[in-house]
Amino acid sequence: MTGKNGKVIVFATSFLDEPVTELYESDRPRRLLEEAAARHQMKIDYRCTRKPSEPLSPEELEGAVAVIADLERYNDELLQQVGAGRGGSLGLIARYGIGYSNVDIEAAKDCGVLVANAPGANAPPTAEWAVATILDVAGRRIAHHQRAAAGKTKTGPGRLDVRQRTLGVIGSGAIGKLVVQLLEGFEMRVLAYDPYPDQAWARENAVEYVDLPTLCRQADFITLHASGGKQIIGEAELAQMKPTAVLVNCARGALVDNRAAYFAVKAGQLWGYGLDEVWEHPDLPPAGINIILSPHVGSDTDEGKLGMQLMSAETVVEFLNGETPQHTVNV
Repeated sequence: MTGKNGKVIVFATSFLDEPVTELYESDRPRRLLEEAAARHQMKIDYRCTRKPSEPLSPEELEGAVAVIADLERYNDELLQQVGAGRGGSLGLIARYGIGYSNVDIEAAKDCGVLVANAPGANAPPTAEWAVATILDVAGRRIAHHQRAAAGKTKTGPGRLDVRQRTLGVIGSGAIGKLVVQLLEGFEMRVLAYDPYPDQAWARENAVEYVDLPTLCRQADFITLHASGGKQIIGEAELAQMKPTAVLVNCARGALVDNRAAYFAVKAGQLWGYGLDEVWEHPDLPPAGINIILSPHVGSDTDEGKLGMQLMSAETVVEFLNGETPQHTVNV
């Protein structure tokens, strides 16, 4: 785990970002890492400009005992070659965020690699972004902006009312709960779907847990906040939604069949779709229909990034000190 030749690699693309505003101890995550590395005679290798979409090679992880991971993939083939339990050096993957669907968890466990995440670290800004996206899609913000910027007046349907409508929250973890809190002023009826319902929270906040088909049929605004990588909304679920329903996915692109959502919006079977991911379907241009995209910036605020930087750095420090990190997901 330690030694002069060992290193910690930081792949998280925003780990070294300068804050927009003045934040107290914004340099603390980097100091924690570098002080721990010095104690254990290691070095920190910052590779924050690496594109997460590019496949990792075993050579890139040579000598790495821990990584702070972005969305690059750690599959079974790679882990078999670099895992500490297979003769390699890698013992920890600290995810820079809550999701870890880019890591083969079982393979990591088999190969002696701990995987940890940063639950709740980026919840407030992600919840804010989800609410903003709901309002933008409901109001057809992009279409109105484009016409006004071109000196043209409004065309097409008006905006949707949000107040006193039904909100459907898929995933009632930290982010989903914050979305409900932020929308309290809109006096909405709130439905939730979660395999692990928090009934105490539901009672305190007048939230009704229902099954997924019921939520899809009854909700006017549906927002996803699940951390896994399995599809939840496909053609069958989209077909159950109202033609005036808004679907928002500020979690993971894989949670929704994005091609099916595109055709639903284009055909008028869904009012609009908001996705916080880069659009990966060049054959389906979203221009001209009510689809609003952003390049996965839900947590891209000073507080959001500092939370993820701090939690992932603390995870690495715990590991280097010989401890099992607090937020390990594959003990």
